[in-house]
Amino acid sequence: MKTKTNHHVVQIPLEFLIACKIYKLEPREVLQIFIDHATVYDSIADGYSEGFSEASKTISVFVSSLRRTANGAHAYKHCLESTALNFKGIYDLANRETGYTKAKRKKSLSYINDLYATMERVYTTSDTFYLDENTTLQFTKDFTVMCELHNCYPAEFLEHFMSRISLAEMEAKTGLKVPNDNFTMHFFMKIVLGFGLADDETPDLTEDEVVFLMATEKMRLHIYTIRSVKERTAIFKRFYQKRYEELMNQN
Repeated sequence: MKTKTNHHVVQIPLEFLIACKIYKLEPREVLQIFIDHATVYDSIADGYSEGFSEASKTISVFVSSLRRTANGAHAYKHCLESTALNFKGIYDLANRETGYTKAKRKKSLSYINDLYATMERVYTTSDTFYLDENTTLQFTKDFTVMCELHNCYPAEFLEHFMSRISLAEMEAKTGLKVPNDNFTMHFFMKIVLGFGLADDETPDLTEDEVVFLMATEKMRLHIYTIRSVKERTAIFKRFYQKRYEELMNQN
């Protein structure tokens, strides 16, 4: 018998937890930054906008792989005409050659507000999502509208985002100088460097962290002759998981 998926619970992948732990980030904080930068406008616009482009493209690519919206968004079946007009307004803004991106994104919010006000919630029961009893995420109007437009639960977007975060794969590709087109991982590394964080100051390294960085460099030298991305990724997965377990045991 097939188990029914609970779309009100997010399954957090181990590799995402490992990446957050190693870089001293709270998973909730990373997910909130992703939510805050995913917009309908940026999923359409061709130009690059730091953070917004990566977050929005992460959702767009996922939605394209599902092909769920051929029959229209369930939440807007009662107001197809106004929905089409609002969506066209955002599309026209995104494709307008003149004007600053920030200003056009801000202007798109008037259309998002209308879409938010007219939708009949099907996939987003609330703007607050509980990761656990004490940890919540707050959805933006843009994020909820994207969920309803594409007939997707928020958990699906969040789990897809997290599934693309892998320090091991990044390390393997970097070591072999293999082009890394994982824009979601690039977005995560921007957060590591302070993007979207309330406090973007880089804390001083502890002695333990310096030792770990030295061990990482030794590992890179140790596997230098291994030229397979798959093999390197597997080795670094074990390496990072061991570090994660050490950090967890310190708590």
